[in-house]
Order: sequence, then C-alpha cells, then structure tokens
Amino acid sequence: MTTDRNFLIWIHQRLEHIHGESPLYDYMHKLRAIIRNTPKNKETPNILSENTLEEMVKKLEDNETSKTL
Repeated sequence: MTTDRNFLIWIHQRLEHIHGESPLYDYMHKLRAIIRNTPKNKETPNILSENTLEEMVKKLEDNETSKTL
C-alpha cells in the first residue's frame, strides 16, 4: 500500500505533467499544502461503500446534517 503523501504527490505530478496544469494555480498550491501537512507514514485503506465522488459527498453531507439535528 502506498502512503497518502505519496499518492497525493502522484496526483500533483499527474495534474502538472500529464494534464498540463500550472504549478502556480491556487489549487496546486493548496494540494502542496495538503501534501506538506499529511503525516509521512499515514496510509488510508481503500475501503469505501460508495462508487462515485457524488455518492460520497452526499453521504458526507447527510452525516453532517444528522449531527446538527
């Protein structure tokens, strides 16, 4: 399993070198800040019940709403 930091670095490299995103864009700065603050050995398992980002966001929003009620 790869570490979260290495995975985020891979995403950054892919955005820059494959998709041509400029490292000067604000979201690339944000991604580097997240990389810098991700613990070196943190590994998040790939165990999810959602198949899409939309499903996951909906579930997260539903969980946040239920906590405030």
